[in-house]
Amino acid sequence: MRGGHINSRNQTELFLQKVRRVLGQGLLLSAVAAGTAMLGGCTGLVSGASSSGNPPSPSTLVISNIQTATITTSSSQIVWATNVPANSSVDYGTTTAYGNSTPVDSTMVTSHQVTISGLAAGTTYYYQVNSSDSKGNNGHSGGNKLKTAGFSIAGTISPSTGGNGATVTLGGAASATTTADSSGNYTLAGLPNGTYMITPSHAGYTFTPSSQSMTLNGGNITGVNFTDNAAAVAPTITTQPANQTVTAGQTATFAVVAAGTAPLGYQWQKNGANITGATSASYTTAATTTADSGSTFRVVVTNTAGTVTSSAATLTVNAAAVAPTITTQPANQTVTAGQTATFAVVAAGTAPLGYQWQKNGVNITGATSASYTTPATTTADSGSTFRVVVSNSAGTVTSSAATLTVNPAPAPAVQFLSPTPINFGNDVVGVKSSLPLIIKNAGTATLTITQVTETGSAAFTVTGLSLPLSVNAGQQTTITVAFLPTAVGTVSGNLSIVSNAPSSPNSVTLNGTGIAATLTLSISPTSLNFGNVTTGTSSPTQNVTITNTGNSNVAISQISLTGAGYSMTGGSAPVTLSPSQSITLVVQFSPTTVGAPSASITVVSNATGSPATISLSGTGVAPLQHSAALTWSASTSAVAGYNVYRSTVSGGSYTRINSSLVASASYTDSTVQSGTTYFYVTTAVDSSGMESVYSNEVPATIP
Repeated sequence: MRGGHINSRNQTELFLQKVRRVLGQGLLLSAVAAGTAMLGGCTGLVSGASSSGNPPSPSTLVISNIQTATITTSSSQIVWATNVPANSSVDYGTTTAYGNSTPVDSTMVTSHQVTISGLAAGTTYYYQVNSSDSKGNNGHSGGNKLKTAGFSIAGTISPSTGGNGATVTLGGAASATTTADSSGNYTLAGLPNGTYMITPSHAGYTFTPSSQSMTLNGGNITGVNFTDNAAAVAPTITTQPANQTVTAGQTATFAVVAAGTAPLGYQWQKNGANITGATSASYTTAATTTADSGSTFRVVVTNTAGTVTSSAATLTVNAAAVAPTITTQPANQTVTAGQTATFAVVAAGTAPLGYQWQKNGVNITGATSASYTTPATTTADSGSTFRVVVSNSAGTVTSSAATLTVNPAPAPAVQFLSPTPINFGNDVVGVKSSLPLIIKNAGTATLTITQVTETGSAAFTVTGLSLPLSVNAGQQTTITVAFLPTAVGTVSGNLSIVSNAPSSPNSVTLNGTGIAATLTLSISPTSLNFGNVTTGTSSPTQNVTITNTGNSNVAISQISLTGAGYSMTGGSAPVTLSPSQSITLVVQFSPTTVGAPSASITVVSNATGSPATISLSGTGVAPLQHSAALTWSASTSAVAGYNVYRSTVSGGSYTRINSSLVASASYTDSTVQSGTTYFYVTTAVDSSGMESVYSNEVPATIP
């Protein structure tokens, strides 16, 4: 669609299909409305309808195949086709509003041809074709455009060195640019009539004339030629004069490097004033004096394109040279291995002073400053001497030699305080044993242990350390090495200790032998006899010792006592005895009846021969009835009765044993105990309750 109008056969066909579908459905009013809308919008298709109730056969006007044929500088031929005979006209103009129209050609044809004339050259025109058939259907197809042929302006820029690639700019009635070819030829084409300004340009060139004005009036213009000339380049300073330092009596040379179109002219100036005859790229002074010191020198460089002035360089004139002398000699240096040492000298004399340091009389490459710092030292450098040769233009002086002392660097040292190799001896299979490995830092710096690795056998393990492990100088640390044999036989291994000690890695050999386990218990005694024990009393205790006489732990799961009258302490189970470990059972017989009851202690364990039995024997006997019969001389005084007192210690204190006054001068004590000695006294008591002093004391030993 162009400018809101249908301009292709495909679009027309699509619309016709829509119209036919609508008409076929009997929607005549809608179809007419749609056709009318196309007349005001996308033209190029017109359809009509009868006013009757039945839809008529479709009648359409279709415009297609719009083209421009011959185009000249002032005219253009427009052609198009219609599907039915129709007349022809064209609306045209320099905008989409058109503004001009050709007369209507009333010839009813299907192939249309209209020529638009009176056009301006090199100008774009917009146009719309129009056709109407004999039924009054009108068709329009707009939004088309064409451009008329234009005129040209051509010429040559010579010589081709400047013309090749030159840009030609057109201004005036139209604007355009073009680039000249390798021969300097150029053409500006498609131009309308009018007055133009043609201007060439090319970096580094000027042109004669600089531009030309031409007027196009119905024909091409040629021979608009230009001559190019290389443009002069003003001078620039690429290397400025440098400051100069000389000794009085010497000359100084200043130089400049400049660029620009030759020839270049030079004029040197001293302190801003021209120097007569100093017109070269360099200038050498006369013999200098100290009065010249501080003077500045610059140069003015000129050519036909301009002038440039260099920066000013300063001349320094020193007094006549004085030979060097050493005012401060290099000093001896003492360092630790791995450190650097610095030797320095202070010298006087006319600058510049040159320095060359020597080690043991040999020049040191690159050591040409007033001080020299060695690389990291080693103990092999200890005792080396260093001196420096100082020189200038007036002479040379050599310093005294300074001596370098290099002490060994502090370092850790590994010392094993435990016996090595570590020998675990015979160890029962499946039983772990441990030995300490004491490591002392016998060095002068902190020892850092970073890795402890056991190789050779998985039976050896190491515990008791967290890596990395630091041990200060003179201190020690302990790690634990364990041996857990898994089979009978001798096993060897190696312990590797990696540290920052110079001797690292340090190795310790590990040895051990796995032996079969023996599980045995020794019980002593295997029987106890308590003899006769009076019922109601307890015998003295007797002990039974159970000892692990094997090489492995023995687990005692049960220790039980059977038999009336016996008791046992110290036999709590379960209990595990390590080799050579013992426990003691304490047994006592306390019969309650007369007789010899059978009894035993049973020990259940994982030892060979379990369970073990300890027999117990003893006889309960009836107690003997003991008494002490006492008599005394009756009191000569009238008494109400007597009291009897007893003690187990001679001389008291005494305890009265009668519950009421004894009427006669005798008393039997039936509360005595066998094997005890008692001490007795008596007192007399009168009727008023007065009691006499104790009588004499008599002893009685009860068997």
